[in-house]
Amino acid sequence: MKTYLVLLALLFGARLGAAQQTPAPLFVDGLYIDGELLVSVEARDIPVNEVVEAIAKEAGLRVTGFDSSKHQPRVAIELSQRPLDMVLEFVLGSVGYEYDRAGSMLQVHGHERDSLSLLNRSQVAYVRATNSYPKSLLAPAARLAQGWIAEQKGDLSSALNMYQLVAESYPNSTEVAAAYFNSGRLSEKLGNWRDAVQSYDKLSELPIEHNFHAQQRLGRARCDIALGDPVGALYKLKTLDLNMPARTDAELAERTLIRAEAHNGQRDYKGALVALDEIDQLNSSLVTSPDYLRATAIALEGLGIFGPAGQSWLAYAKQANGAYRQSALETAVELFLQADDEVSALFAVRFGEEFGSSPKLALLKDQLLARLGLDALEPTVQNSPAERLERAEAAWNDGDIGGAYSELGPMVSNPAKLTDAQRTAAASLWAKCLDQLEGIEPAMAFLRSARPGIQSLENRTRLDLTAAGLFEARDMFDEAVDAYGGLYR
Repeated sequence: MKTYLVLLALLFGARLGAAQQTPAPLFVDGLYIDGELLVSVEARDIPVNEVVEAIAKEAGLRVTGFDSSKHQPRVAIELSQRPLDMVLEFVLGSVGYEYDRAGSMLQVHGHERDSLSLLNRSQVAYVRATNSYPKSLLAPAARLAQGWIAEQKGDLSSALNMYQLVAESYPNSTEVAAAYFNSGRLSEKLGNWRDAVQSYDKLSELPIEHNFHAQQRLGRARCDIALGDPVGALYKLKTLDLNMPARTDAELAERTLIRAEAHNGQRDYKGALVALDEIDQLNSSLVTSPDYLRATAIALEGLGIFGPAGQSWLAYAKQANGAYRQSALETAVELFLQADDEVSALFAVRFGEEFGSSPKLALLKDQLLARLGLDALEPTVQNSPAERLERAEAAWNDGDIGGAYSELGPMVSNPAKLTDAQRTAAASLWAKCLDQLEGIEPAMAFLRSARPGIQSLENRTRLDLTAAGLFEARDMFDEAVDAYGGLYR
């Protein structure tokens, strides 16, 4: 009897141990309420792929992305009647996974390592959140984040649109100050100085507390300089220094650089150089910035110090883009020639040709080669409109935007020598180059000026299609509709 009891106890204990080692069962249930699928899930130490596949089955989705050759992490979760996307985010996010859902497909993947992929996934998550909860108190902050992400990806126009959306749609939120400030800052970058003024002025009128007072005044001063009012800029800087003295050397250097630019605007080039030297004495990193190099170049050129001015313009050109780089290179070569520094001039010409030439740079090159006695060694290039257009289109197709830009320059600057079809083709391609190099607004400004010179309705329609395509590429669909009708705004 005793032996029997011992055996019974051992058998009972073995069964109990086996029951304790068995994971809790997986339970998934779905319920549609007002057309939305709400999911309940309970899992205890279950592989994540099994949990997700059970949820997907309930939702009628097909799962891809799990690696069947690897052991999947286990999850423990309990949710009751939550939206499908929320459940998937909780389950997959708990083990560092993410997903995309399109139609009946559910694609699972781990965190991407490159920054662009992470930005794209963050953008998708924010869009999903703001679309699902547009009236949430966190919606303005989420919209700001979307603007920041677009800015990090280099899409300044989309970022600006998002910042303006926050300012217009959430006027009573605490984020409206950041929205106005970022709108002004990006408008500056895009060269839309009057738009920047409006944003900065609206920021200054806000009745709420914020931390952008000093930056707003500095931005406003930069706008004054760009709009031809350096005296107003100096006054704003003086008022700022009296009311909010710079707290760090970095703040002081930033203000001093704007002051130098204002002195240049007044043609007080000595005052500009004094201010620039003050920045250098602060050991500021601004001494290598494009704005510092440009201010130095303007001041030195204004004082007739041609050689160093040319070097400053060349240094600025190495950091600039598009038309700004082209203009700086042309000025640098001119100044080197005035300083009788043919070696530096030749270097600047060769550097400029890496991005494509221009009519002015080509003329300066001819002058330089004639001085050096090398003009006979240069190959002759055919420059008829048809040949230039062919080379420009080939360069564009090869991804050489600078080369296309260079070939098109003489054509768009002198369209009278072109046929209507050539004028249309050159204008369309030039606008695409401007869009890539400087942004959508300079591209549209050019197309607006070019359209009246196109004679035939067919060619005008081709130009309209180009404008609409550029807008659509930036998700500016309302503007694209107008462009199809010949209105570029």
